[in-house]
Amino acid sequence: MSTIGRRGFHYFQKLKDGNVPLDLIQKGQGRVIDASLTLIRERAKLKGELVRVLGGALATTSLLGVPLGHNSSFLQGPAFAPPRIREAIWCGSTNSTTEEGKVLSDPRVLTDVGDVPVQEIRDCGVDDDRLMNVVSESVKLVMEEVGFVPF
Repeated sequence: MSTIGRRGFHYFQKLKDGNVPLDLIQKGQGRVIDASLTLIRERAKLKGELVRVLGGALATTSLLGVPLGHNSSFLQGPAFAPPRIREAIWCGSTNSTTEEGKVLSDPRVLTDVGDVPVQEIRDCGVDDDRLMNVVSESVKLVMEEVGFVPF
């Protein structure tokens, strides 16, 4: 667990130990989750509008990072994957053209909608089941964006 993650967890534990009412903690967690989903929704809308202005989607591929690695038994490498994947995709030394001739640097082919703010959600003490629901809901929000449907 990262130092920041431990601090967040310990802070949450202090709130519980400090007799802060559970419903108050849950309301705060709910606000963080709502803000996270709003961020994903608005990013997807913005990217969808860009795709529509450019003439519509040529493919239905969207990149949504889920920096999640807290359940790893040894190292948390998967949490660092989203930025590394982006780095590899957008690296100038790679061929960004698919076998079908589509260029990945074209936002109508591959749209990056950012990352689910997993660490921020975990820092406020959200349990794993609720976190997985946020991830699922984030995926649904991106998939529902009209601009990502190919013409």
